[in-house]
Amino acid sequence: MHSGKINDIWISDPDFSCRKYPIIMIKHPDHMQNNQIGPMGGISRKRQFIIYMLSTPKYGFVLLGIGLLLISGLVFAIGFLFANMATKGGIDVNTSNTVRYLLATVLLWVWHKATGNPQRIMPRERYAALCLGIAVFLMGAGYLGATQYIPVSLAVLIFYTGPFFIIVISKFTENEPITIQRLIAICLAFIGLILIMGVKSTGPLPIRGILLAFTSAIGLAVFVTGSSLTIRKASPQMVNLYSLFGGTMLFGLFLFIMGGPSGTVTMSGVLKLVGSGLCIAVGHITFFSGLKIIGPVRTSVLLNAEPVFTIALAALLLGERLSYTQGIGAALVITGISLITNQPRAATG
Repeated sequence: MHSGKINDIWISDPDFSCRKYPIIMIKHPDHMQNNQIGPMGGISRKRQFIIYMLSTPKYGFVLLGIGLLLISGLVFAIGFLFANMATKGGIDVNTSNTVRYLLATVLLWVWHKATGNPQRIMPRERYAALCLGIAVFLMGAGYLGATQYIPVSLAVLIFYTGPFFIIVISKFTENEPITIQRLIAICLAFIGLILIMGVKSTGPLPIRGILLAFTSAIGLAVFVTGSSLTIRKASPQMVNLYSLFGGTMLFGLFLFIMGGPSGTVTMSGVLKLVGSGLCIAVGHITFFSGLKIIGPVRTSVLLNAEPVFTIALAALLLGERLSYTQGIGAALVITGISLITNQPRAATG
């Protein structure tokens, strides 16, 4: 073990993935061979344990990740409401997507320049991040396409089957166990979404809309799990920037194929798109930061908070009434989130 200065040392712990912090390198006694831990650099066993409790995700750092992802869900919900109001004002959906994601990409680039964050990324991770743009496009285009054929509430519900795909994929990519607690958490959150969205159908549903909605769910799963793998060897925010850039290019290409911009453009609509683009930028920054901390499985369940925020904001800002059933659904989502965030993240190899 390292026993030198405290200011430039690596924390080595299965839950921490060897991140660098201004604190002494330490393992919990249970992680030590034969449960033995001796003095390091003159620091007592008791103080070592206190340092461990303050520095590991299990005892505190994970709360930051949860908070960042909840902020991400809230900001994405606000951005969705802005975009929804813009499209109701006459701006077509494809133009809305292209403008919002283009603005978000530019804002992220400016933010990187202004904060002096490292701009270099290895070619392999750069190409992987650009490929994640395909998932960004599938999430947006799949969902928007689905709403042309099936009710919006059903499209959202199918989109949030993504966590089921994530927990399966993460079993193989990150060695995340498929535990009973995690399955119960995801099922509770999903049932809660059913109650929140109040899905109703008056007749047969077009298979095209169902397939498009499931495409968006798969896009969500690929984006979360792929991002989690890519940020192991690259800056989360650089991966964020390149994935948004790749998605923006695809949105622009799709807009061109569909005949270019259309609809009625007003100053009010433009301001709403600007607000939505800002929300996308902030939402992705907090999303990637939180994902880096707590991993893809717990992140996937925390994403279920976004519809809850959307319903609450719609009630607050748009005067929509929250029904008793929706309140029960929100409680189930929160219960599912609590279950999944209280379970430790598995060690990755």
